Amino acid sequence: MRFAFAHKLVTYLFAGLGLTALMLGTTFTPMGSMVLIVAFVASWFAEPPLLDRPGYSRFWNVAAIVFLFIQIGRVIAGEATLSAGVQYAAFLQISRLSHRKTAADYQQITILGFLHLIAGTALSAGLDYAVVFFGFVVVMPWMLALTHIRKELETQHGVDTPMVRGELDSREFATPAFFGGTTLLTIPLFVLTAAMFVAFPRVGFGVLSNLGARTQSVAGFGDDVELGGFGTIRDDPTVVMRVKPKNRPDPPQRSIAVRLRGTSFDRYTEGRWSRTPATGVELQRLHDQYVVFRPPEPKDQEYEIILDPMQEAVLFLPEGTVALRVPPQVRAGRNRYRRVTHGPGLDIRYGGSVEAPLTYKAFTTPMRRGFPEPIPRKLRKHYVEIPEGYERVAALAQEVVEGASNPYVQAQRIERYLRAGGNYRYTLNQPDTEGKDPLHVFLFEAKAGHCEYFSTAMAIMMRSLGLPARNVTGFLGADYNPYGDYYAVRNGNAHSWVEVLIEGRWTTFDPTPASGQVFAAPSGLSVKLRQMMDAMRVRWAEYIVEYNIRDQARALQGFAAWYRSLRGDRRGADANPGGDSGEDLGPIPFRPDWRWFVAIMSVFAVGLLVVRWSRKRRRQSRAGRRLDRDRDRAVRLYLSLESSLRNAGHARPPDVTPIEHAEELGRSGFPAADEVREVTDAYLAARFGEDGLPPHDYHRLRRVSRSIRSKAKRPPTA
Repeated sequence: MRFAFAHKLVTYLFAGLGLTALMLGTTFTPMGSMVLIVAFVASWFAEPPLLDRPGYSRFWNVAAIVFLFIQIGRVIAGEATLSAGVQYAAFLQISRLSHRKTAADYQQITILGFLHLIAGTALSAGLDYAVVFFGFVVVMPWMLALTHIRKELETQHGVDTPMVRGELDSREFATPAFFGGTTLLTIPLFVLTAAMFVAFPRVGFGVLSNLGARTQSVAGFGDDVELGGFGTIRDDPTVVMRVKPKNRPDPPQRSIAVRLRGTSFDRYTEGRWSRTPATGVELQRLHDQYVVFRPPEPKDQEYEIILDPMQEAVLFLPEGTVALRVPPQVRAGRNRYRRVTHGPGLDIRYGGSVEAPLTYKAFTTPMRRGFPEPIPRKLRKHYVEIPEGYERVAALAQEVVEGASNPYVQAQRIERYLRAGGNYRYTLNQPDTEGKDPLHVFLFEAKAGHCEYFSTAMAIMMRSLGLPARNVTGFLGADYNPYGDYYAVRNGNAHSWVEVLIEGRWTTFDPTPASGQVFAAPSGLSVKLRQMMDAMRVRWAEYIVEYNIRDQARALQGFAAWYRSLRGDRRGADANPGGDSGEDLGPIPFRPDWRWFVAIMSVFAVGLLVVRWSRKRRRQSRAGRRLDRDRDRAVRLYLSLESSLRNAGHARPPDVTPIEHAEELGRSGFPAADEVREVTDAYLAARFGEDGLPPHDYHRLRRVSRSIRSKAKRPPTA
């Protein structure tokens, strides 16, 4: 492969990885990403003579200034500073790629690409960034080596000289051996990076800590939800949550019908549910445990939930949740407990930023007849209000309950009528409701719809009977992921049901037919690949993104326990390193034995000596194969002379032979010209002639070559 093409290809790989790291954040719109990709591809075709035109360089310089002022204007107009800055950084890279002429331009591309990688660290915390990072580790040695070679060529021979052009067309540099050898450098780079990561955990975050955290938008958990909203995501396999029941059967079930409650809505009008704004009350906290109804007890079932960041900071609760355990954030090496609030409608939300999946635990107990939650006085009327014009719905409710007076029996009959009476069917197709009330269309015309149609119908029918009812959104069902050992909850598991207030307790009813309650997961190779990728994302977030000083302390305590076990000291070896309580970790008990230290250092020293000895033998072997001893000494002698001349300010140009250089120094009156000529003649005679260079002559001439530096600096005598 030609050197010029190899350098260009590696440069675009490197720059493309940097731009990808920027696009992984949330600052680029789909249109902006498309424009960036098109500009990146177009810059590949920028070649001489276009690059040599004066107007071309002037265009990019002016464009950089104009685009800078445009971005400043956008910031003043309200655009996010981070978004404008990242877009300008991407523009600068496109500008450099479109104007790459010399090694200096390639160095600027390298610096910009590295800065883009650093920015991507703050803008993205997903597994996709890990792929970009490993690509950087592989490509960076190629980029640095090729750019350095090009810089040396231009330094010695000048920019765009025949010599440089010849070397750029050469196929001697970019060989498979070169790429293979430089690829091996990724091993120490990766080891060094991993060591630094383990040794220096993130103890705090700067202003960019959460600017690039990507969140998922899931219908049904904002301030309002429109009928038909869930129908658009029922076939979406994106995983939004993982559930790990503490006591699960072995082998695990393929799927479980876990119901994860998100939030509820109290007001309904014109086909839209909304929630009355109300200030949430901060939950009582005991360390990292938050009391929803009561503190957890040993008999309670425990669920570990791994929740992807969402636009709404909702904590999802399994049925019967009485308490939560939410881990604190670690900032500057200290625990910062999150603020968890309880809003009307059992709306549990967390405070603080999220940069990766949030892991928390829920403690549940069976609640056969619902859970007690008082209704704020100002909200009581909303739980029983019905929009005008719903007399026909109220009449249907009276017909279905058949004169029953028991509220629980009334709710059961309406649930059975909608769910199992054969009167309605579940469908993913959106009923045609243009110009009509969607609930009337569902109940009396289409008689088919999504889960929110069924839940809305039951909630309004229960309200027509005078019973407080509300629409609830969450997730229902989860499928087992064998690669991560957890149950995955997908977007397609989004669901809607009803809660009715009966005898002071909110009781759950689900009027949706069984065929529409749980979205069946497809099977096949694509499902297995998605499961593997999701398990890798969870591991990445757990061990990399969320790694902090507490994890480091636990690792060191674990190492200390292992070390004591080697010494036969079992004290504290079985202790829980760091625990799970959320308390601050104390000092790490680590007292190494001096004999182990001496042994380790001795092995290290012996290994170092062996490496140096083997390297010396290899150099001697290579030199012996190429030159005999006299010629080898001659080469080392002239290298010493060139070093002295370079330090004296009289370096030999690359296109001048040694004898020509010595003669030129003599004509110019160089003070040490005679010494230069003596060493040069000895070198040429031993290197290319029949004369030898005995060791005593070599050492004498080495002293002569070293004296040239000081002699050249003496002032001339009168």
